[in-house]
Amino acid sequence: MANCALIDIPSACARRGYLSTIGVVIDVLPPFQTKGSSTCVTFTLKDSLFDQPHWAGGLKIKYFNDHPDALPVVQVDDVVLLRGIRVTSYNDKPTGVASQHDTVEWAVFRSDPDPNSIPTILTGPTPFPLKPAEEQAARRLLDGAPRQASNTSNNVARQMPLSQQRSQVVQAFMAPTTTKSGLPLRLIRDLQPGPFVQILGQVVKINNFDSERCILHLTDYTSNEALVEIEEDRDEDMGVDGDSFGYLSRKRKNWPGPWGKMTIQAVLWEPHATYARSHVKEGQIVLLTYTRIKPASYTGLEAVVHQDKRYPAKTHVKVVADTDDLAQDLMTRRKAYWKIHGKPSNNTANVSNKKKKRTEAKKQLEQRKTEAPKALSLPAARRGTNPHIKTRAYNVPVRSVERVLAAESHQNEIPGGIIYQLPFQNVYYQIEVRVVDFFPPRLEDFAVQVPMHSIVAPGDSTHQRGEHQRLEWEWRFCLLVEGTEPSGSKDEPRPTMKIYVTGAEADHLLSIDAADLHNDHMKLHELREKLFLLWGDLEELKMKHEASAKTNAYRVPSKPSSVPFKCSIKEYGVPCSHPHIVKPQSQDKLPGRGCSEPNCFGWERRFALFGTAIHT
Repeated sequence: MANCALIDIPSACARRGYLSTIGVVIDVLPPFQTKGSSTCVTFTLKDSLFDQPHWAGGLKIKYFNDHPDALPVVQVDDVVLLRGIRVTSYNDKPTGVASQHDTVEWAVFRSDPDPNSIPTILTGPTPFPLKPAEEQAARRLLDGAPRQASNTSNNVARQMPLSQQRSQVVQAFMAPTTTKSGLPLRLIRDLQPGPFVQILGQVVKINNFDSERCILHLTDYTSNEALVEIEEDRDEDMGVDGDSFGYLSRKRKNWPGPWGKMTIQAVLWEPHATYARSHVKEGQIVLLTYTRIKPASYTGLEAVVHQDKRYPAKTHVKVVADTDDLAQDLMTRRKAYWKIHGKPSNNTANVSNKKKKRTEAKKQLEQRKTEAPKALSLPAARRGTNPHIKTRAYNVPVRSVERVLAAESHQNEIPGGIIYQLPFQNVYYQIEVRVVDFFPPRLEDFAVQVPMHSIVAPGDSTHQRGEHQRLEWEWRFCLLVEGTEPSGSKDEPRPTMKIYVTGAEADHLLSIDAADLHNDHMKLHELREKLFLLWGDLEELKMKHEASAKTNAYRVPSKPSSVPFKCSIKEYGVPCSHPHIVKPQSQDKLPGRGCSEPNCFGWERRFALFGTAIHT
């Protein structure tokens, strides 16, 4: 139950759970469609520390809803009231999250340019009356908070037609550019990890979905062998020999080109990210004036633009006009490239062609069903996966449980024919499984109390050593799953594995905050209904089995009604629990401790669920 009293922003950042707060919008991103069914709007609230950078000391808000009309429409300098918002930790930072299943009432207070007029008030998702304390707090913030956008071109641009806004941006941010910073200007072909440099490139793609950074894909039509090769996405391509899953040459859907090793990923952090979201468009030429090049796991090299420590508010991103002297060589190389490879690809045409092919394939399938209708047997009906279980789209193939447990990639051979085996690897898999058991046996024990991790600095006077440590509830349970691959015979058991579910990944799976389930019967009922979508009547079978069992020995219930689902798991290792023995000192080795099990390396291989959610 959310607290009805208003909590100031610093106190809200230090708490976890449901609360009500109010603050001034100092940063907002446009709404975007998630990979599920919801639309999300992200903004940041403050009620103090306005002289600090806008990403410091504020509470980030992520508001999700399947109906875009239910989202709060906010802009910079609005005052926003949120009732019953859930504050949690996201990327180690306090974040207020309003999920599709939460009822978070919001009110937007917007001042009018005329000082004699009263502010505009909007409430939602359904209209509700405001309390006097809430109106007074909003009035204090409207009158006392400094205007973030009153003296900027963005505020003026909001009052102009769209065509005038675009022309103003072009005039303001496409002025002739010079490179007087002293840093060398490097072509992509000359980039390598090292000191700071400047980069000039054309924007191929922009990724603005991250609320804390902006990612630009830049090219200057020169090639660097350290970059990952990007191949043209053709429907008829099936990969190359030895690389059927495209790990060596990455194909990107709707990539307009150029292809090959000509594009570098540039990661912009604040304040550069906010500038790029507002002023940089695909196809424009930009100059990054304070860039560090470093190795990257998936792109070979990566350009990173962090906040300037000497000048925190300075922006190291500049839009350069095509006619600028700096851009002439780039435009010449671009013209030469497309003269050889044809015109730049039209993403809209590619997408429409693919949609036509999918539509034709669906029509053919419907015709086949009409021509030869057959009764669907139970095994065939169960081939589909559970539609309520959603996982993030990772570009990895679905593996069988048997293959994951076999750990073929853990065996390595080094020069000289020496073969060794790793106890575990920090990797992740996509699998298709069915839940056949869970632990603890009672749902009431799925949540435990753990020490609360405070985000307040260790030297804070309110968190001295010896103060009674606060506790919070956290999900901790384990699922026993089996693979869905065909077995050799009806009586042959399928391979099983344990998947641990805990912490933030459990919150993501359930969309329910952990609580004392022994006393919170409403939340226990909500958990039981949510898990029924995951494992069917498994809990009922376990309860019937325990009631009818003559001994205390427990056996796994058979034939639950759970439907197979796809999920993501990550592999990790923990120290083994076997007894240890002390190894005596030999001539070539020092004394040490070893595991008593002959085939154990001192580590236990485990799997944890991640990136998977239950959608109702």
